[in-house]
Amino acid sequence: MAEQLTLIQKLAKIREIADVVAKSKKGFNYKYSDITEILAKVRGGMAKQRVSLIPSIVPGTMEITPVTTVNTKFDKAGNSYDNTTTEMMFQAEMLFKWVNDDNPCDVIEVPWIITGSQSDPSQAMGSGLTYCTRYFLTNYFQIAQADSDVDSYRTKQKEAENAEDRAIAEGIIANVDTRAKAYVATHADKRDDLVKLISKYAKGGNYNLIKESALASKLWEEVQEFTKGE
Repeated sequence: MAEQLTLIQKLAKIREIADVVAKSKKGFNYKYSDITEILAKVRGGMAKQRVSLIPSIVPGTMEITPVTTVNTKFDKAGNSYDNTTTEMMFQAEMLFKWVNDDNPCDVIEVPWIITGSQSDPSQAMGSGLTYCTRYFLTNYFQIAQADSDVDSYRTKQKEAENAEDRAIAEGIIANVDTRAKAYVATHADKRDDLVKLISKYAKGGNYNLIKESALASKLWEEVQEFTKGE
C-alpha cells in the first residue's frame, strides 16, 4: 500500500511544480502574470496530489465604498480643470482552506483579504477576487514571476543554489583540512595512505577542488574514520 502523504507534504510537492511563471500580460504600464497560467500549474499539482482549495468570504466583512478622486488636467489651450471620477471600492476578509482529499480532516486555513476598485460594484468584486487569488497563490507557493524568460530565471535560481552548496562544501573542506594536517603532523608515515584516500574524491588529493557538499561530506566521513582515535 502506497504511503499516504500529509497535506503539508502534498503542498510542498505542488510548490515544486509551480515554481515560476512568466509575466505575459500587460496593462496600466506594467507586466503581470496571467491568472490562468498560475492556476494551470497549481491545479495540475492539486489534481495529481489530490488537494482541494476552498475560498470563501468571511460573512459580515464585505464593504462597498464610493471613492471620489479629483485630478487636475489641462485642455489643449493649456487651461487647467478638475477631472472628478468616482469608483466603487470593494473590500472583504477572505479565508482560503486547503483540504487533503485523502483525509478531509487534514486541513489548513489561511486568512486573506480582498480589495478591488472599479466603476461598477460587481466589477470591483470580480477584479478583487481575481487579484486576490493570484496574489494568494503566488505568495503561498512562492511562485516567482519572471519578466519574460522563465529559463533564464531557472538558470539564476540554479546558480544561487550552486553558490549555497559551494559555501557548505567549503565549510566541510575546512574541517577536512584541519583534521588532515593535524593527523599528518603526528603520523608522517601515514601521509601517503591519507592522500590515496582523499584522491578517491579529488584528483591528486587536492580536496580544495571539491565544490559539492555531498561529495565533501562523504570525504569528511572517511577522513574522520581514517584518523579515528588520533
